Order: sequence, then C-alpha cells, then structure tokens
Amino acid sequence: MRIMKAILIGILLCAGVGIKAQDKIQVTSFNRMETDITARVTAPRKDQNGEVCALIRIVTTIKDLMFEPDALGIAARENKTGEIWLYVPRGARRISIMHDKFGVLRNYFYPDIIDKGTVYEMEIRVNDGSGQVAVDTSTQLLVMRPEPATADIYIDDEKVPTENGLFTATMKKGTHTYRVEAPMYASDAGIIDLGSEQKIMSVTLKPCFGYLEVFTLPEQDAKVYIDSVLVGQSPYKSDRMPLRSYHVKVEKEFFFPLDTLLSVSAGETTTHTFRMISTIKPKEPRRTLVMLEAGYHPSQTSFGGMVGFVGTNGAYIRFRSDFGSASTELECDDTGELTAGGTGIPYYKEGVTQKARMSITAGYMRRLAKPLYAYVGAGYGNRTLAWETVEDELVKNTDHSATGIAAEVGAIGRLGKFAVSVGFQTVGFKYHELSAGLGFFF
Repeated sequence: MRIMKAILIGILLCAGVGIKAQDKIQVTSFNRMETDITARVTAPRKDQNGEVCALIRIVTTIKDLMFEPDALGIAARENKTGEIWLYVPRGARRISIMHDKFGVLRNYFYPDIIDKGTVYEMEIRVNDGSGQVAVDTSTQLLVMRPEPATADIYIDDEKVPTENGLFTATMKKGTHTYRVEAPMYASDAGIIDLGSEQKIMSVTLKPCFGYLEVFTLPEQDAKVYIDSVLVGQSPYKSDRMPLRSYHVKVEKEFFFPLDTLLSVSAGETTTHTFRMISTIKPKEPRRTLVMLEAGYHPSQTSFGGMVGFVGTNGAYIRFRSDFGSASTELECDDTGELTAGGTGIPYYKEGVTQKARMSITAGYMRRLAKPLYAYVGAGYGNRTLAWETVEDELVKNTDHSATGIAAEVGAIGRLGKFAVSVGFQTVGFKYHELSAGLGFFF
C-alpha cells in the first residue's frame, strides 16, 4: 500500500518534486481540469501536425517567466490575468522554467499524461526571500522508462502501474529495489537511491528471441516449413522465436525441395535465401558455332571452315580445300601406264607432282554432355594426285586419287565460348584425312 500511495501522490500531487531546497521557483501543484473545455472548444490551438494542443494554465503573478520545452516544443504562449497559457502538443513530458532573477527549475516532468484537447493547471510559487514556501523535502520524483514499453515494473517487490510506457511517482527518499520483466526478455533488477534530485532512468531489457527471414529464388511463393510445420510462403518473416536452431524447409511445384538448419540469435534477424532448382530441364539455347579447321594426310594438308547451329540437336556445313589445281585429261595407274587419254608409259619428271583437294559436307550435331558434342555428315569430295611428264603435261594417278561421296565423323569440345574439334573424313573410302579445328560459340 505504501507504494500505491506514493504513485497516487505522484499523479495527483502538486509538488515541487525534483527541486533543490535552495531553488526559488517551485511547482506547488499540477492538476488535470476535467471540466475545462478551453483547449477543445473555447480557445483551441493546433500544433504543426494539425492536432489540437493541450493547454497548461500556469497560475503565477510573474509574467516574465521563460519556458524551455522538450523536443515537442510549445505551440503558443498567451499572458492572461494571473496566468500564463502554454499550448503544448500531445505527449509532452517535461519543461524547464527560467527567470533572470529567480533562477531555473530545470526539467520538471509532468506528473500526468499530456493528452490532446485537455486543460491542466500548474501553480508556481516564487520564493523571493519575503516568506517561506512550503515544500515537502522528504519525497522525490522517480521516472522510469522500460524498453519494451509493455514491460512490468516492480518497486520494492510490488507491481506498479504504467501509462503509455512510463512509470512516474513521487516516493520517499532513500533506497528502493526495482525489477523489470517482460515475456521473452531477460529481466533486469537493481537498487534506486532517491536523494535530493529527480531520478530519471531508462531500463532496456535484452531480448531472448530473434527472427527468421526466408527468401526463395528464382521464384517466391514457396511453402515454408519450420520444424516440419507449415508456417507460410516465401518471402517469410517469422514472429518472435526462442533462441535455438530450427530445421527450415521450402517446397514449390516444379522445383526440388531444399532444407537447412538455421540458428536464431538474440535480437537479430537470421536471413536465408534458398536458390531453388527446377525439376524441368531447361531448353538448351541454340548457339552458333564458327570454326577454322585443318586436315592432315601424310602427303597433303588442307584447310577450311565449319559453321554450325546447335542446342541439344543441330546441323552444320563444312568446306575444306588445299586451294590447289591439278586439271588433266590424261590418267594412269600406279605403274605410270596411261589408262585414259593415251597409251604407253610417258616419261615423268622424278618427284614432280601436283595435288588438289576439296570437299563440301553437311551433317547432324548433337550435344552429348555439357562440354561435348558429336557430329556426323556426308557430301561431295575429291582428291587428285597428278604426275608431271617431261613434256610438262599432267597425268592423273587414279590409284591415289578419289572422287565421290565424302563421309565424316568427329567430336567438338566446348570451354566457355571456345571450341576445339577432332575428326576423320574419307573420300570414296579411298582417301582418308584427320582433322583438327579451333572456333567459337556465339
């Protein structure tokens, strides 16, 4: 009961609480005027937010008092007969009162909640030395702000009420115990020593909870399970959760399910993004392949190029040549005897030959694995080996020449945009050539 009486005194009492004995400016009363409609009807004023102000009617004969408000400010001041009217915004908590002669009453905390459109009466007395102003020096003002604002406050082991997240009371000077508690917060306790000055304190409790935040990519709206319980869809933000580890799983149609273990830390939000993989195999984009190639035969080398278009499947066209010419109407076999265009065995220049090689092919390509492609194709090709006679005529050696169907097979490896190839080509299954190439995918 002692505490409750002290609280009642703090709400209704006037009191120059928090003022040193030698201070000359004294607040002797502060009361809510329930029936006064001045602030609402007769002479209302609005603050900068357009809300009706509260009116504090300061009863005093000292008209040159100056006032320093809290951060909410003073909307208006009017000097009236026997009073000073101060219009202040809703939620104002304190004010300092100053005078050049009588000094300063600093940080006087209103013992009542300042509501909009409400009138309050504050009586101020000034001790100018001509007489004594009665002040209760055995009590002192205690103001406590808990965080969170909904926390329970215990003074001397007795629970006390709070208003708008603030506990205000005028209490007997001396030592008092306090304890602040709130669900899912660590309690805080200690000792308050009330002396000659106001005691204004904030108590911030440390949270015993945290939050989980879950995102999914490339799509949202995945089902989110925490410890096998469906809690919502991504993006998901949990309510307060006790400090421990949780098994988090996400599921979405056409995607593989994913899960992980997440730990909740005090006062923090644990965020995790699941990068989901589709169960539908994406269509391979069609790419263009351009490649330069070289063909090798022990007696001849050719060069050419290949252009292909491929996704999972594709097609290509290839041209290869040695860019030589060996045109002749005479033909012979490997013995040198003419078999067309004449008879007999001409005299040949020893070691003097001419060669010509050309092929045009097209075919099918297929992707076997991410970096590997295979191709097979066919077309037209020829290879001519001609011996030169002493009369400077060319004779085609039909045993080492081939004309007709060209067939080929090979593989292409890809590394990023680069490509390398190896292959085999034959002309009429008579002339055979190995090939290698280097190119780019676009």
